[in-house]
Amino acid sequence: MALNRRWIKLGRLFMVAWLAFLIYPIAALLTDRFSAEARVNGLLLLLALALTWCWFWIRVVAGPDRRLIVPAVVVTTLILTVFTLRTPPQYGSLFLYAVIMAGVAFRWPRSVAAILILSVLASVIEFARGESVTRSTGQFLNDLLVGLAAVAGCLLVEANQQLSLAREQIARLAVGEERLRFARDLHDLLGQSLSVIALKSELAGRLIKSAPGLAAHEVGDIETVAREALREVRDAVTGYRQPTLSAELAGAREALTAAAIDCHIDQEHAGLPPAIEAVLAWAVREGVTNVMRHSQAKRCAIRIINKDGHATVDVVDDGRGGQPEAGSGLRGLEERVRERGGTLIAEPLPHEGFRLRVTLPLPQMSAPVDRVPV
Repeated sequence: MALNRRWIKLGRLFMVAWLAFLIYPIAALLTDRFSAEARVNGLLLLLALALTWCWFWIRVVAGPDRRLIVPAVVVTTLILTVFTLRTPPQYGSLFLYAVIMAGVAFRWPRSVAAILILSVLASVIEFARGESVTRSTGQFLNDLLVGLAAVAGCLLVEANQQLSLAREQIARLAVGEERLRFARDLHDLLGQSLSVIALKSELAGRLIKSAPGLAAHEVGDIETVAREALREVRDAVTGYRQPTLSAELAGAREALTAAAIDCHIDQEHAGLPPAIEAVLAWAVREGVTNVMRHSQAKRCAIRIINKDGHATVDVVDDGRGGQPEAGSGLRGLEERVRERGGTLIAEPLPHEGFRLRVTLPLPQMSAPVDRVPV
């Protein structure tokens, strides 16, 4: 549970409520046989203790007067020293107030040292006012344990705050990761579909007068591609879409054909784990999209190989080549590949064309190679 303002206020009020223990020395001063001077001095000292205690919890600890935390502990110690020396032993000791303040005033190593010093001081004062060694030692142990309990409480509160901050950080990272996933999926999903729609729209525009029937066919294809893209976007939004190689290869063939690019697909792989297949499918989509957009190619070859415990997809074209553009599509694909411990190579070929290669390690060796011509 995070420490919001409400819980901080309740905690401070709870510590102020510890002043209820002062009712016993106040009652003793008012009812027992003390001189008027001793009674007045005792009540004034208890009033000063109460005011210092309230000021410490309301203004000093995590408050605007934090710089005065050491003077607050020192003043409380002096008040209690004077009060204890001026009262008989049967009225007990109030040094637990100073010990608790020291337990929360500093970081835990310094707090432990301050508690040890105050506990020794309380024991010495008890002995000085006539208590036995046994009772003085008991006072030392009592104050020491109370102070250590205060330190443990502070450490618990600090750990709780760190845990709350860690949870908030995890939530922010999760939101950022989901935004990146959605942006990456949206780019990969719509890039190819919109390219096909644009190409078919241009073709339909050229055919609408000379061949209305073919133009109508292209318009029908545009509608089909648009509906499929809409379905994929809905799947991506819900986070359930897991692309398959068969679907992406079929879409790649259709898209390349629409762009007047000769397509050759060669598969040499057995069944792949769904997570591996999904990344390879994204690679096919990204590679084909870049061929259509940038390559000015006439031929494109897609080859999928499962060999030596690795699955590889190659998308090679005979276009103009050149260095790849650092677009969000390749960056998103590289993130997917890196998550699976694979490698991505996007490079121009020596003479002409371009190659996109993605290689992923398989969790175990697959079944014997099954060549499936397409």
